Amino acid sequence: MAVAYFQVRLSIEKKSGGEAALSAPAVLQNQNYDFVLVKDGGDEGIVKVDTPDTTLKQIEKDKDCKRLTAKQLEALKGSYPKPKIKNKYRTLAQNAAGGTDKTAGGFELDSAGSKIVDTVQTVRSGFYLIDVRIAQESDDNS
Repeated sequence: MAVAYFQVRLSIEKKSGGEAALSAPAVLQNQNYDFVLVKDGGDEGIVKVDTPDTTLKQIEKDKDCKRLTAKQLEALKGSYPKPKIKNKYRTLAQNAAGGTDKTAGGFELDSAGSKIVDTVQTVRSGFYLIDVRIAQESDDNS
C-alpha cells in the first residue's frame, strides 16, 4: 500500500433535516482516504489516500484530484485559513431499524470500552456548518 496526498475538489451534499455533508470526487468513493484539511467554504480540501500504486495512478488521472509533493502539501496547508478544530466523541451509525444502540449511550467504543474520540474540523459552507473528521497529526507524518 502506498500513501499519497491529493488536493481535491469537494461538493456539498444536502441531507434531510437541514444538514449537509462534504462529498469527495467519485474516484475516491471506495478508497481508503482521510481528510487532512478542508478549505473554508467546503469547495476544496486535502486528502490522504492509502491504496495500491495502481489505484493511485487512476486517482491522479481524475480532473478533480491533483497529487501533491511534500513541498506542495506544506505550501497548500499554509495557504488555507486557520481551521476550527475540535475533538468529538464518535457516534454510532444508525441500525437497520433507524435507531442507535443505546447501550453505550449512542457512542462508539474501542476494544477497552472507552468512547472513541475523533478530531473534526468545522467547515462553513453557506448556511451550513459541517463537521468533517480529519486525520490526526500523528497520522499525517507517515
